[in-house]
Amino acid sequence: MKMLALDTSTSHLTIALMDGEKLLAEFHERVDRNHSTLLIPMIDKVLKKAGAKLKDVGGFCIGVGPGSFTGLRIGIATVKGLAYSSGKPIVTVPTFDAVARNAAGFEGVICPVLDARKNKVYACLYKSGKNGIKRISKYLLLSAGELMKMTEKYDKIFFLGDGVKLIARPENETFAWYPRAEIIGKLALEDIKNKKFTTPEKLEPMYLYSKECDITGK
Repeated sequence: MKMLALDTSTSHLTIALMDGEKLLAEFHERVDRNHSTLLIPMIDKVLKKAGAKLKDVGGFCIGVGPGSFTGLRIGIATVKGLAYSSGKPIVTVPTFDAVARNAAGFEGVICPVLDARKNKVYACLYKSGKNGIKRISKYLLLSAGELMKMTEKYDKIFFLGDGVKLIARPENETFAWYPRAEIIGKLALEDIKNKKFTTPEKLEPMYLYSKECDITGK
């Protein structure tokens, strides 16, 4: 089944048309804040590059964050619209799960870390070794200092993401950490196999609110 995978949670826009583990076509570029103007045209471009049409897509895979609030809303709204109009299913993938795969081959702990503003970061810990990559923490919103204290017990740890600059790890700052839609599509395969789908009504981004940005007051 062909699946259209995408992620809009970072300054990169990444889109891929997948057929199982096979990549048919992709778009992966830094677009800064232009997701809203580029997402639909680039989806069309990816489909045309693969010689496919939207009706050929069997479902949608989307990275749900954490990440940019605005970027996430754009991607979520687009997938909701496509799924509503086509009646095709949706699979969600936490963006950090895809980011961590960029460091595959590293043996130790992988820690994606994104700048969450207000002196906080989004982060998550993964154990990486010969048996693959496994998440070993919750998806976190905390201060850079709290993250450093949490991770100081690990001898081998690899930080990656735009939050690296906040934790004094400049040697990793230029690492190609951005999530790729191809990886999101591959990570979704198990849920696709088990028909673990999400409906447009239930599709929501992964927001890790702090008290400072929770407008509900709860």
